[in-house]
Amino acid sequence: MAVIVLRTTKGSPLTIAEADANFSNLNTEVGSKLDSALYTAADVLTKIKTVDGSGSGLDADTVDGFEQSTTNTVSTLVRRDASGNFAAGTITATSFVGNLTGNVTGAFTGSLSGNANNVTGIVALENGGTGANTAATARTALGLGNIATQASNSVTITGGTISGITDLALADGGTGASTAAQARTNLGLVVGLDVQGYSAELVSLSALTTTGLIVRTGSGTTTRSLTAGTNIGITNNTGVSGNIIIDGSTTPTVSQISKSGTDGTGDIGQAANRFGTIYGTATSAKYADLAEKYTTDQEYDAGTVIVVASAGDAEGTASHTTGQRVLGVVSTNPAFIMNDELDGQAIALRGRVPVKVIGPIRKGQSLICNQDGKGIYGDTNNSFAIALETNEEHSVKLVECVIL
Repeated sequence: MAVIVLRTTKGSPLTIAEADANFSNLNTEVGSKLDSALYTAADVLTKIKTVDGSGSGLDADTVDGFEQSTTNTVSTLVRRDASGNFAAGTITATSFVGNLTGNVTGAFTGSLSGNANNVTGIVALENGGTGANTAATARTALGLGNIATQASNSVTITGGTISGITDLALADGGTGASTAAQARTNLGLVVGLDVQGYSAELVSLSALTTTGLIVRTGSGTTTRSLTAGTNIGITNNTGVSGNIIIDGSTTPTVSQISKSGTDGTGDIGQAANRFGTIYGTATSAKYADLAEKYTTDQEYDAGTVIVVASAGDAEGTASHTTGQRVLGVVSTNPAFIMNDELDGQAIALRGRVPVKVIGPIRKGQSLICNQDGKGIYGDTNNSFAIALETNEEHSVKLVECVIL
């Protein structure tokens, strides 16, 4: 600040030098002062904001005359305490984050994360509550009985009675009945129908200690064992060591073999498991001819006359020249087939067989071969069959003949 020289005693005027110095100092002082037009209230507030805070020398303990406080005190500004907490009466806010201690009055809208302890009042069912403030009232509101207070996977009834319920169905672990008799019926335990009632004979059976099959006799019960008969073998005849096995003998002795079932069905032995030598006095067959398997150059119809093939790998072919030496005729139903496991067709060598014949033929006339595997009337050294029936037709037909 500029220094101004003054006289404390009147009559002693300032010197010219002192007066000049005073004017110079005043000019200097006035020149360094602020322009009031540039310092409105807003300008002053802006200046203050740039220097507030610690060390600024400004006193900000009050705002508009209100003191600050960490307690719930009227007409004070909220200030956190040393733990970062503050106390207040009613707090009105758009959202609240953090722990809340105290009462919430009014509607709560939004999400609550965490635990709500000491809630006073009832939270309705539609708002996610139980609609009650006691366990019993809550069970009633939720439609639950007293058993709902126990763990669902460990329910123990230690006393009391269950009454006023519908019969528990079988599917739910009950008997579906309210009486013992009906319960036995529902469970399939009707005495005398589903289960055996008391019987003195059953008691005697349970007392048996011998080994074998239990048999009821007129005087009570006894044990028996199976005994093998002729051509029969029995394994474990008492059943003690396992199942009783009854087998036919591997070398049975019989007076005759008979069959049942439809005539013409059933086999002796199998194609891949044949008997050895069969000894007998006589045999009989339903069909007539004796045949043997021969390979042919193609598959021929039954009754075709076959001669030995002169070329190729096949053994036989259809006759192609009149009067050839005949091998046989393709069999229709052979009574006996030799070499039946070989490839080829069954060719009838002897016996009765249908033969393809062209032209008229009379019973008893001889046959020789013709072209295309057919027979024709002819009596030469190469005759191979005799007709057993007459047929005057000129076309090809099957004629019953006997192979010579």
